[in-house]
Amino acid sequence: MPKDDSGYSEVGSPCYNLHMKIGISTASYFNRMMLEEALVHIRAGGCPLAEAFLNTFTEYSDDFCRRLLDTLGEDGPEIYSIHPMSTQFEPQLFSPHPRQRQDAENIYRQVLKTGKRLGAKVYVMHGAARFSGATKNLDMSRNVNLDRQAAILENLSHMAADAGITLALENVSWCMFSRPEIAKELVDRLGDSLHYTLDIKQAIRAGEDPLDFVKVLENRILNLHLCDVIHQPDGRVTLAMPGRGDYDFAALSRAMVQAGYQGPAMIEVYSDMYRDLSEIEESRRAMEQVFNPSADILSAIL
Repeated sequence: MPKDDSGYSEVGSPCYNLHMKIGISTASYFNRMMLEEALVHIRAGGCPLAEAFLNTFTEYSDDFCRRLLDTLGEDGPEIYSIHPMSTQFEPQLFSPHPRQRQDAENIYRQVLKTGKRLGAKVYVMHGAARFSGATKNLDMSRNVNLDRQAAILENLSHMAADAGITLALENVSWCMFSRPEIAKELVDRLGDSLHYTLDIKQAIRAGEDPLDFVKVLENRILNLHLCDVIHQPDGRVTLAMPGRGDYDFAALSRAMVQAGYQGPAMIEVYSDMYRDLSEIEESRRAMEQVFNPSADILSAIL
């Protein structure tokens, strides 16, 4: 099975990930500590892999990138993916106004440059937002021009590829890409030209089953964001640290293996979901136990 130097198989290769690395997104430390401090904390906990959540324009710059590289040093953690603060420029990538779109593309190119220097393989994108009450049509479904957005996403994907990074559109409850039906529409239009990040909490916040995204996207998924949930007696669903809720991660693991998933999984939680920083590492270790299937499970799947 073809692999690059990182150990991850090439996109779309028909093989199975028999040992899924579990990393941590620095988004989990949002406003608890700065990005560079979060990476130091992740390294100190023995985690080999991270997603760098870039919080603001300063963190997209060449100077800041050099600081991050100094922080990472020789012993990591490895940066698998980058994830910029999407509302700062990503909605304008889809703007009908040419100057807005051009300025946003300039920022996008800078983020890609930073990601490449950090060694990232994936850019996590929220994409076009759905701002209820801010559009002319009250029927939100009429504000989504998928033909136009698919063409823009294809272009953005090519721009990322030119920078040596793969674009992975993330399902987000308040963005255009929030439902499996939209995933199907995008796959029908773009095929393997676009790849994806599956976010468990965002799927559930949108009232969707994460497994329905897996069925549609299959091995086009390149990144996985982990969060747990608790189903309350009154029907509400609340978020929980991975391993502390009732979400069926074993079923998710089986589905991802069946889909030929080749990437890692990232602990990505909101920073108000835990009291002590050690709980993030506890969740990572809990997910290590789930996402490395036994020989019995593999034989049943394969």
